[in-house]
Amino acid sequence: MDKSGSNKNENLGEFNMGIREDVGGILNELMERAPGDVTGAALLRPDGLMIASVLPQDTDEKRLAAMGAAIVGTSQRTCDELSRGDLGEIIIEGSVGKATFSFAGTKGILAVLSPKDVNLGLVLMEVERTADKVKEVMEK
Repeated sequence: MDKSGSNKNENLGEFNMGIREDVGGILNELMERAPGDVTGAALLRPDGLMIASVLPQDTDEKRLAAMGAAIVGTSQRTCDELSRGDLGEIIIEGSVGKATFSFAGTKGILAVLSPKDVNLGLVLMEVERTADKVKEVMEK
């Protein structure tokens, strides 16, 4: 779902329109709770497809979904191979901003974009809260 509320993803298999709308609402709530701290949010499938998103117009949602799923999958495998336990959040810091990835249950990956000079503690708190809400919707 983009900022206008339209859904660009029609082939999502098990995720019906109601679930996508509920998740889109949760992502919009995140954006409203953390204005300035969160510039975009998306829920991805572990296989690299987008479920719902509220992203800046210059963000390629297909690329975010594919790369986010690959990053999380590789990171989980690394945790497994090195006996580091369950994967928590992944934070990628670039020169102009951050991308945070977290599991939202077993069927979703939450991706959150934020500016470089953000209060990371607040963002992580919002990521956890949002992931819990999404998990409830996804696992109904």
